[in-house]
Amino acid sequence: MKTIGMIIPTADNTFFANLAVEVEKTMSEKGYQTLIASSANDAEKEKEYLKSLSQTDGIICVSGLSVLPEDLLPENFPLVWVDRVPGSEREIPWAANDDEKAMEEAAEYLIEKGCTNIVLAPGFIAEHQENPRVKGYRKALENHGIEYRNDFILNRKGEKSSEKETEELVQELMHKGYKVDGIITSSDRAAFGAIEALKKVGYYVPEDVRLISFDNSPYTAMSSITAIDRNAKAIAEKACDVLADLMQNKAVKKENTINVSLVERESTR
Repeated sequence: MKTIGMIIPTADNTFFANLAVEVEKTMSEKGYQTLIASSANDAEKEKEYLKSLSQTDGIICVSGLSVLPEDLLPENFPLVWVDRVPGSEREIPWAANDDEKAMEEAAEYLIEKGCTNIVLAPGFIAEHQENPRVKGYRKALENHGIEYRNDFILNRKGEKSSEKETEELVQELMHKGYKVDGIITSSDRAAFGAIEALKKVGYYVPEDVRLISFDNSPYTAMSSITAIDRNAKAIAEKACDVLADLMQNKAVKKENTINVSLVERESTR
């Protein structure tokens, strides 16, 4: 049986886990087995996995690299980026959401709800790629004449779990006396950390602070958190279709954008 590899940053994030499940399922239907590796948000480990998985027939990768080293993979090796797109001299196709646009829409939604002091927890990337979510957030603020504050961008270091680091960062910000009326987080786990931090300083969602999370996992639904649904199934299926075509030396579309949708719940009422 032919084999492909898939690299994800971490298996404890529901979005990445769902991507892996959908890729394995879709590639199995195409007659391939899938070897799944977690880089643990470590750029060097990701590079090692890329080298190791170059022995397979192709790779789907959620990368934390800012640039793909050109000596890691053989020339013309079938590779598809998912979710994130590192720089490369090669023409590497990708399947992802338009994160800049999605974040702009999320911030616009909170602004329409009356929020003017919106905190963003954009998530951790191993080699600190330029995060399009920050660009989208900033654009929404500028469109409404709202001041952009660096202190309101809560960048994690990736040393602890996303919920713990987000909790600590939100709590630290609130203790500085900043007025906050909206928060957008990169994942459901980060959202739970933000909620816990707010409780510890006497703030509640949505009475004091409105909250939006990316991913829309079952946990956000159970907790009634408004979320950006990134459509992991559609991203995975598109990535698999593109990789299958690459492995058959067929022409492929480089840019494959998957639409998101906003699911409104109680955290933004």
